[in-house]
Amino acid sequence: MSFLTKSREDTQAWIAKNLKGDPWIWGICIIMLLWSIVVVYSASVKDAYSQMGGNTEYYLYKHVLLCVVSLVVMFFVHRIPYIRFVYFTRLAVWSSILLLIFTMFFGRSVNDAARWIEIPIIGQRFQPSEWAKVALIAHLSLILARHIKGGWNTRELFMEPLALVGVVCGLIFTSNVSTAVMLAGICFLLMFVGKVPLHYLLFTALGLVFFATIAILLNSTQRSGTAQSRIATFFDKDVVVYQSQQSYMAMARGGLYGEGVSKSRQKRFLPEPQKDFIFAVAVEEYGTVGGTILIVFYLILLYRGLKAIEATKRPFGGLLSAGLTFIVVSQAFSAMAVTVGLVPVTGQTLPFFSQGGTSLIFTGIAMGMILSVSRGETLEEKRI
Repeated sequence: MSFLTKSREDTQAWIAKNLKGDPWIWGICIIMLLWSIVVVYSASVKDAYSQMGGNTEYYLYKHVLLCVVSLVVMFFVHRIPYIRFVYFTRLAVWSSILLLIFTMFFGRSVNDAARWIEIPIIGQRFQPSEWAKVALIAHLSLILARHIKGGWNTRELFMEPLALVGVVCGLIFTSNVSTAVMLAGICFLLMFVGKVPLHYLLFTALGLVFFATIAILLNSTQRSGTAQSRIATFFDKDVVVYQSQQSYMAMARGGLYGEGVSKSRQKRFLPEPQKDFIFAVAVEEYGTVGGTILIVFYLILLYRGLKAIEATKRPFGGLLSAGLTFIVVSQAFSAMAVTVGLVPVTGQTLPFFSQGGTSLIFTGIAMGMILSVSRGETLEEKRI
């Protein structure tokens, strides 16, 4: 008994010493990753069997490895004082722009969209838009923090925040319309919080909406046709796309308490059940109760991510935590909204729950940065 007590005390001491920041964020991220392993394995068995020569555990092992990598990345990032991030944000956002341009011309095409860069030797794919989301939010937070107590002149405003958001979101828009729209919306919300004059935001937003609409109507982007089709189908009440049909059937089968662990039937018919429509599989297996718990987890992340602002007196920390929290949670609710038919099909994944390499790793980076903000500042760091 004394051995168990000592072991528990040692574990608690290690956690207190090494896992800094908001314990709620740590707990929910770890629980979701562990839960995701079970659901991803259930949802991916069919694809693993058909695509990997009968190796039904292929995606399970891959997802477990990526979950571990995501947690390790999250751990190391959260140990960095958030004020150190200011030295890397400009480099990060410009590197993301270069990668997005490279991907546009030389990227690996999947589903008629060049979103990926193939990493030589190891053969893994990397999605630059995930890096661009974190980099843009971080650098935008720094720009806004530097001006939050002073005014803006028109040249400063258009040279940095507005032009930067337009360029990054415009590059993403060519291959991923939904991600670009979501990221632009979060950036405009962050700029509003950062006291950018409202008339500038409205003028720029109208301009972006106008050019985006023209680009889609003229089929000038890789996914224009897909975007037009999905929007038209969504507003046609007589048509329900195949993905949505299977999603609705999965959730209907789940009822209140679900079919049980790994007992989903619709996963055999859902396209990408371990990615875009994993929420439908989760509801079928764990019911409305399980789906509600998952929604509550993201709501708690939203609350705790915004509450982390209280741990810092610096505008940069508050804007950084708010922006990254908004982008993670908005992606989650976008994916769930697609599943229940509130918005057109977008292809967004559930952060920390869906299978996905780049998404899992960069969500880990984002949550690590939020945790870094929630740690507050030591006396030494306050002098910097």
